Amino acid sequence: MTNLHYTVKSLMRFKDKTVIISGGGNSAIDWANELEPIAKKVYLTYRKEALNGHEAQISQLLSSSATCLFHTTISKLIARDNKEVIEQVELTDHQTGEVTNLAVDEVIINHGYERDKSLLDQSEVTLDRIDDYYIAGTPTSATSVGGIYAAGDVLKHEGKLHLIAGAFQDAANAVNQAKQWIEPEAHQSAMVSSHNHVFKERNRELIRQMLKN
Repeated sequence: MTNLHYTVKSLMRFKDKTVIISGGGNSAIDWANELEPIAKKVYLTYRKEALNGHEAQISQLLSSSATCLFHTTISKLIARDNKEVIEQVELTDHQTGEVTNLAVDEVIINHGYERDKSLLDQSEVTLDRIDDYYIAGTPTSATSVGGIYAAGDVLKHEGKLHLIAGAFQDAANAVNQAKQWIEPEAHQSAMVSSHNHVFKERNRELIRQMLKN
């Protein structure tokens, strides 16, 4: 299908077209907001009763010209005779059971991602988990098993922010904790680069060269 998309590579492809997006997470909401001023009409269909994303982006979408169809999913793609282009989608309202057809030019599917927890499931070490996926840990990246530390989205604890910036702090904490586990007399935190004698000597050499010039 030439008009079925799982990624958006160019916004201009959707200019002045009727677009339907299936999904209710941040990515689906963001694409709907980006396409709303460009497309002829944007529909967003979601199986639940409310969108699952950042408040500001949800408010922007709900106050725009886009139409959000809640409790509704795409139940069938209806193609033209050549079977290469979708011309309609069949929509099913799971509250009322009503089935309707909607003429569209472009279809975007954005249902998030699939989590792979096979490493944890197959491990000989059993770590406490939350929701059968996240590793239950602490703000210092410790897990339920001594000497094993976690970092990134897989780590969960009270106050955890699932952001890239937070993952960097997780990693630093995990390294520091692992160092102390191996060497209990080690400092609680690693040396910062500006205090490293190798960099200090290099900086002095750069200064000497600058003064010569």
